[in-house]
Amino acid sequence: MTKARALAASTAMTLVMIGLTPHVLFAQTPTVLMFHGDPLKQPILLTDADAALFRNLLTEATIKVEDMANRPYRQVAIFWASRSNPANNGTPVEKLTPQMAWMHGRLYLPAAGKPAVLLATRMTKQPQAMPVPADNALFVFGGPVSDAALAVLKQKGVLPR
Repeated sequence: MTKARALAASTAMTLVMIGLTPHVLFAQTPTVLMFHGDPLKQPILLTDADAALFRNLLTEATIKVEDMANRPYRQVAIFWASRSNPANNGTPVEKLTPQMAWMHGRLYLPAAGKPAVLLATRMTKQPQAMPVPADNALFVFGGPVSDAALAVLKQKGVLPR
């Protein structure tokens, strides 16, 4: 009987804490973000805490590609598997290619007082086609980039300082 009461109390407390949480809880963040293509001379990888700054990539976007007008963007390959096997195919981080990504995105640069925005395709648990889809309607997840993520993007050379 004591175990049952402890379990009930624990469950009730968990439900109360979830109900009182004022923000969205993010269970998973990408493992690796690979920024690639022109004008970058070589791919730039964000991992660990830097990759974890991109928390809204599984959130439906309220911004559409059409809202970006002609803003320049960087291509992004997004990996979700474990840190030791981000493409889930045995390839280590330093040997990843965009073709191995489960998601692709576009990082739109900040412009005229507008924030940087990362929009991404739906995630699949298999490599997605390359080149990145040209169909704007496929970029349905993501949104504005946080100030912390923007600082990392500038520090790593993805965006101009």
